Amino acid sequence: MKLTLLKNFIIVLLCSFAFSQNYQELQKIQDEYKKALERQALQKPKEISDAERTAKSTSLPDKLIYTRKDIESLLINTEKLLLKMKAIDDSVENLPYIGYDFFTERDTIPFWQNIPLEKNYVLGPGDEVIISLWGESSSYNIETINRDGQVYIDKIGILNLGGKCLGEAKNYILSKFSKVYSTLSGTNPNSFIDITLGDLKFVNVHFIGFVNLPGVHLVNPFSNIINGLVQAGGVDNKGSLRDIQLIRDGNVISSTDLYSYLIKGKPLSNTRLMDQDIVYVPPRKSTIPLVGSVRKPGYYEMLQNETIKSLIDFSGGLDRFSNKTIFIFSANENSYILNIDEIEKHYANDGDSVFVPLKPESNNFIRLAGRVKNPGKYPFNENIRLKEFLQSTASLDDKEYVKTMDLSKIIIFRRNPKGEAPLRVITDFDENIFLKKGDKITVAPTKINQSLKSIKINGEVKIPGIYPVNNLTTLSDILSYSGGYTDFAIKGGIEIFRDSLKIAWSDPNFILKDGDSLNVIKKTGLVLVNGEVNIPGYLTFKKNDSIKKYIRRAGGFTSYADKKNVYVIYPNGNSENLSTFTKPKITEGSTLVINQRMIGGEQKVSGWQIFSMVSNQASTIATTLISLYILTSRN
Repeated sequence: MKLTLLKNFIIVLLCSFAFSQNYQELQKIQDEYKKALERQALQKPKEISDAERTAKSTSLPDKLIYTRKDIESLLINTEKLLLKMKAIDDSVENLPYIGYDFFTERDTIPFWQNIPLEKNYVLGPGDEVIISLWGESSSYNIETINRDGQVYIDKIGILNLGGKCLGEAKNYILSKFSKVYSTLSGTNPNSFIDITLGDLKFVNVHFIGFVNLPGVHLVNPFSNIINGLVQAGGVDNKGSLRDIQLIRDGNVISSTDLYSYLIKGKPLSNTRLMDQDIVYVPPRKSTIPLVGSVRKPGYYEMLQNETIKSLIDFSGGLDRFSNKTIFIFSANENSYILNIDEIEKHYANDGDSVFVPLKPESNNFIRLAGRVKNPGKYPFNENIRLKEFLQSTASLDDKEYVKTMDLSKIIIFRRNPKGEAPLRVITDFDENIFLKKGDKITVAPTKINQSLKSIKINGEVKIPGIYPVNNLTTLSDILSYSGGYTDFAIKGGIEIFRDSLKIAWSDPNFILKDGDSLNVIKKTGLVLVNGEVNIPGYLTFKKNDSIKKYIRRAGGFTSYADKKNVYVIYPNGNSENLSTFTKPKITEGSTLVINQRMIGGEQKVSGWQIFSMVSNQASTIATTLISLYILTSRN
């Protein structure tokens, strides 16, 4: 009877924690169980009624009679589960947050240029009015409505257009012109007039909550929530994509679920932003990591009424290698397994992890990792050896790169056919062993000795960290070592700091030195316009816009601006001056500086001084934005 109780207790413990999220806890229980097997020989209970009574007295599951074979099978399955959980832990570390890259990777073409104007569009200061008169009388006027809501037309006088709808304004202008040009009126006029709008005024919209650039932004009057958020730097990955609120006059007039648009392709509300609107991005709802054999693994934001099927549908569904069994590792330790036909009835809670394993027969590949140029998965071929595999995949023809690889100690993690812990094989390049299906090959870096020095690279590269360099290591080499740019990086947007100073570079073969620090800048879709413009600050990057257009979008020159002293500072630290002969191209992440004109023959500032000034100004702006972010978050 005591042995039966002991056996039942141990088994129930194992079953209770078999699907716990805590890997170490599971391992501990497993070890305790093995020790119990050594201490006690499991015996079948004398009477089934004893086991039944035990079950009732301890509220345990109905099936408590296990053979040794049952227990050994359970033990093996637990080991497999441990391995799966370890795989999940490794996979979750680098999972992307789904949907947030929309704001950094999309093209920022000015969408409003070809949108027809509605008759109820209200004119105001900043709107550009184009009046074309042709026929017996002709004239052409382009005028911008001033702060008083007026424009002045030669021979016509002052036109009060502010506050008038477009349709109303056209009738008003026609009546004013008809008093001067009589050929416009009558049943058979000999002159004709056309009235349209050019550039439109911008409106002030407040972006608060979890946005990358909170604050007040000038946006085009045709902008909706999406267009506005792009200009505000997008949603921070701690913010919600599923409940973005538009607040007008103190009332929430709409709530936007970006998943409907980004994942399901459903059109969003085309409610246009108006002056003094508030766009509020609340914190992200429950977050579920989905890993394994699905089309798009990642962190997904889930609503209360959405099932695990909804989660998998968001990811594009299962891929062709997936198993029909799905593991749910719960934060509250109530973990469980579902068949594919059961997922429509179950919900995932915040903190849960969902894992879709591979089919056993789908491991027909070899994984390559560590200090190699081309990490990733490669198809498995029978009778392939280590040396031939590395020569075809790891770019061993690059002699300088090979110096940073330790080919004398190559670690291979190999699947164990018994389902137990994976085998760890340590070999070297010359041993040239045969590879097996599912092998993971890891090549270690060489130890940094006195002849090899190091640099540090951070930011938007796939493998940031510290890397060895020698006297021939180039910027291109380090990019290769670190896995290259991520999808969020500005190509060529690399800041290099040497002796605490930022240095400029232009050639990818730029030689790095010991102690250099590199940072690869993240895409924001923005350009900073600073100095003598009426509205300095960040503007949406537009690929083909000239310097003139950026200055115009920033409110134009101030009266103190030196129009011949305009610089573009690029993300890599290089700068270029606008002149009669050179017209620098604006790139994403650039800073456009308009300097103050000199008074009294003062000496012009140098390029380095300009750069320092811009850095300080940009720092001030960044500090202000961060402060505003903290304040809005607290509120």
